Amino acid sequence: MKPRFVDGTLCLDGRPRFLITGEYPYYRDRPGRWAAKLAAMREAGIEVVTCYVPWRHHEITGDDGRRRWCFDGDGNRDLGGFLDLVAATGLLAVPKPGPFVHAELPYGGLPDRISPALDPRRPAARSADGAALRCRQYPLPSALDPAFRADATDWLRAVGRFLRPYAHPRGPVVAAQIGNEGHYGESALPIDALDYSPPGVDGFARFAPGVRPPTRVEDRPSADGLRSQVGWGHWSAESLAAGLADWAEALGPQVPVFTSCAPPARADRVPGRAAGRHDAWLARNRIGAPAAPPRAYTSWTGDVLVDEEALVHYVLAAKAGPGPNIEENWGLRWADPGCAFPVVPVHHTLLGVACGATGVSVYPACATEGWGPHLAVDRAWPAGTAGDTVPFEPPYGDGAPIGLDARPGPAFAALRVLTHFLAGRQDVLALSRPEPGVRWGVHPPYAAIGAWDWARNGDRPVPSADRTLVPFAAHCLRRGLPFRLTELTGRTALDPAAGPLVAVAGRFMERALQRRLAAFAERGGPLLLVGEPPSLDERLTPCTELADAVRRHWTAVVALDGRPVGAAVEHWLAGGGPGTAVRARPGPWLELRRTTADPEEALVFLFNRADAPVRARTACGEHSVSVDLVGGGCAVVHLAHGRLGACYVKGLNERTGARLPVRVQVAGDLLSTDRPCDLSAVGGPDGFAVRTSAARGEARVFLPVGP
Repeated sequence: MKPRFVDGTLCLDGRPRFLITGEYPYYRDRPGRWAAKLAAMREAGIEVVTCYVPWRHHEITGDDGRRRWCFDGDGNRDLGGFLDLVAATGLLAVPKPGPFVHAELPYGGLPDRISPALDPRRPAARSADGAALRCRQYPLPSALDPAFRADATDWLRAVGRFLRPYAHPRGPVVAAQIGNEGHYGESALPIDALDYSPPGVDGFARFAPGVRPPTRVEDRPSADGLRSQVGWGHWSAESLAAGLADWAEALGPQVPVFTSCAPPARADRVPGRAAGRHDAWLARNRIGAPAAPPRAYTSWTGDVLVDEEALVHYVLAAKAGPGPNIEENWGLRWADPGCAFPVVPVHHTLLGVACGATGVSVYPACATEGWGPHLAVDRAWPAGTAGDTVPFEPPYGDGAPIGLDARPGPAFAALRVLTHFLAGRQDVLALSRPEPGVRWGVHPPYAAIGAWDWARNGDRPVPSADRTLVPFAAHCLRRGLPFRLTELTGRTALDPAAGPLVAVAGRFMERALQRRLAAFAERGGPLLLVGEPPSLDERLTPCTELADAVRRHWTAVVALDGRPVGAAVEHWLAGGGPGTAVRARPGPWLELRRTTADPEEALVFLFNRADAPVRARTACGEHSVSVDLVGGGCAVVHLAHGRLGACYVKGLNERTGARLPVRVQVAGDLLSTDRPCDLSAVGGPDGFAVRTSAARGEARVFLPVGP
């Protein structure tokens, strides 16, 4: 049976599989080191090896000037030899052939020859102001240029042909990733960043005949201006999805193919474009909608322990749609110094799992050095929009859990404890999903308009995500209020039984969506409008179908008049109307949950973002739960029918030096240790399997006594 993705989860041999992955950039290392490092990855509890496959590394030009693909040559171009070692070590593999892979490589891993700087016949991807999208040394070709599409298709077909004998079940390859946070990492770029190249403008003209690309923002919105912005946002999402789907088809059907999505851009990453960046992210990525190909997420947000913006962005990325975390920084200290301390990537990893991740990543798992000059980033090259990174010296992954010599690094012991829990409860993780909570409706046309907020001088026809979704998500995280994201369009099926729905509303709204929301309210669906009930449809002609339904059914409305959006939503839920049973769980810690079809089973995640220790107390149904959390620590408790089924506790904060003995209690079950440590305890028919990592000596574990 071929592997496949079902609702964002990889199904392997007919069973859902929670992925525990680690990145090994084989092309940056000497082949003589491969076997020892793969063995160390398995010892660390990693089950799946992910690896970029750089185009520029495997395309060889001979003395006769002819180009060929080299996947089984000498040195670190021997991808076949690497995959053979992966299989021999008992690991699985997920290759990632791009074509653009980023990975801190020159030109993002593309061969120089396809750059418009070297081949003037190739049009560059361009922004609305005409600037070329660059990656370090060269401008990038338009992803819609037929010549580039043909070259990229040839590359992916070659990779697909080579990987065919290595596909599961005959070989270790269980999936493949194409693209990298879009075609060129553009999934978090401003909406005007690309593609205004001739192929892009022509593609938009075919998509929206008679509609001009938006190149300016009017002081007062007009029907033509709004149609232009909405059309461009829709086309940006559709052209990205269609391009990635074509690449997935080129790679071949032997294994399932997925892509990746970046979190929203930080303000300092888009100078002059800070306003509208969240809407641009929502518009381009179709958040909350089924994705084709399936989508993973990357987590380059910054340190969530000390930065609330990073926390909100991380959670939004993880909740954007079901899929695995495919890049979690465990070793690139130049990218984020906090990753040098295991408490940070552990905190991030569990946060993603709590929000719905169907797999985790250790990026990179191994420190590497020994790549050639064709893979070295020159410090003299100018920074660019795509792939702008800080130059670094070897080794790559200086803080990785596995060192250059394959010996354990400082994070190795902490990683082994974490993977012990994840593997021990893999079945529950694969079948569980985040608790439902209140639904926040993401309306793509509003996002497409709000994405131009940075340039708007006049009034705003719709509320922006900066004023609505972002403060709402921040409030939910402070108050322990569960929420999820869902897409709202005129075709969205709205079930009143699915729980409370919050919909942002503005001066206009498509007539079809007004009717669906009105019908939802008429059927007793719990609906809260944030903004003003619309009085116009998408053509800016009078339409009050939703406003009339609001008056008839007493649907609540929150005006954006300075009142905090999150507090207003919580107040509405606390009012106790039909279908609004979602409640906050306030406390000096962050609490999230995953649930299964069994109402007597749950995973409770607890995060302490403060420096002081805390005893987190909560209740799951009739059962009490308490966990001692060190400052900056985190924990997950698996409850099974009123008993402690398993737990993981990060009791060591390597950054601050704070330590705390483990204490976990579920009803009458108490688990504790005699000294500070990280701990994983997984219950089974023969009792608990335990793994610890203590600062000094071995921790003694006191386990619950069975009935």
